[in-house]
Amino acid sequence: MQRVGVIDLSPFGKFNIKGQDSTRLLDHLFANVIPKVGFTNISHMLTPKGRVYAELTVSHQSPGEFLLITGSGSELHDLRWIEEEAVKGEYDVEIKNVTDEVGVLGVAGPHARKVLQKLTSEDLSDDVFKFLQTKSLKVSNIPVTAIRISYTGELGWELYHRREDSVALYNAIMDAGQEEGIDNFGTYAMNALRLEKAFRAWGSEMNCDTNPLEAGLEYFVKLNKPADFIGKQALKQIKAEGLKRRLVCLTLATDDVDPEGNESIWHKGKVVGNTTSGSYSYSIQKSLAFAYVPIELSKVGQQVEVELLGKHYPAIIIQEPLVLTEPTRNRLQKKGGKDKI
Repeated sequence: MQRVGVIDLSPFGKFNIKGQDSTRLLDHLFANVIPKVGFTNISHMLTPKGRVYAELTVSHQSPGEFLLITGSGSELHDLRWIEEEAVKGEYDVEIKNVTDEVGVLGVAGPHARKVLQKLTSEDLSDDVFKFLQTKSLKVSNIPVTAIRISYTGELGWELYHRREDSVALYNAIMDAGQEEGIDNFGTYAMNALRLEKAFRAWGSEMNCDTNPLEAGLEYFVKLNKPADFIGKQALKQIKAEGLKRRLVCLTLATDDVDPEGNESIWHKGKVVGNTTSGSYSYSIQKSLAFAYVPIELSKVGQQVEVELLGKHYPAIIIQEPLVLTEPTRNRLQKKGGKDKI
């Protein structure tokens, strides 16, 4: 991204969870640690067999009170699991589905801070409003819960607000961003950006048939945390036995056709795997895809073929991410390092 854009993320599933057992319940549900108050993280719920049941954003709003966010198609899928576990374990919690009453606008891009700073008295500087931090503030005098996070991997905030304020908030942001060249963007653009940053998507790179280790989600799985979260013992066994396949990132040499997912991966005349997601990368002017391949074919530099519309195209496994996320670039710049791109 070169300027700044706005995307409507209101279809996200959103749940408020509070009560004296809320932290204990979430520690049981999620493989990641629980974020401290005022911060957010990405967490995964696993099945008893150690597969990825769901991926959610967990935001610790105040002591014992959490906002959980999931994809638009996963609202009831995830809510049912959370509610069943709460009842089964007799946890003293209150769970409320606020999906329909809370709107979400995502503001992302290099000029996101500059645009939003015009609309709030809250200091949005990097040292004060840190990556993954969450704060209650007013944007154009509209109350919002702001989380510094973006699925694009760029500088950005998600602004959670009353649904009836959505139009006024959107108009205020668009008016404030005229000098910065603000524009709307949608899910196709976001998909291309998240692929460049090597962000996984539930339902594509991970689902109930994949484990988080083969999906490259080790960073989010804390096998050493004290809580015996669902799937922990099964995942320990999977790790001990070793992986049979691995998710990799590919670049393809194509002719006006891009992968979308579920295309066959070929090697030496045999189908050895499949793509999970794909798009065109405007950063390198090439097609980009995620794919599962056997562990012996998962090394960087390995050449394979991807079948698109009946034709085989050469592809090569690359080191991910193709483009560093904004927080990583920021840290490297402070240390005197250089970006990948």
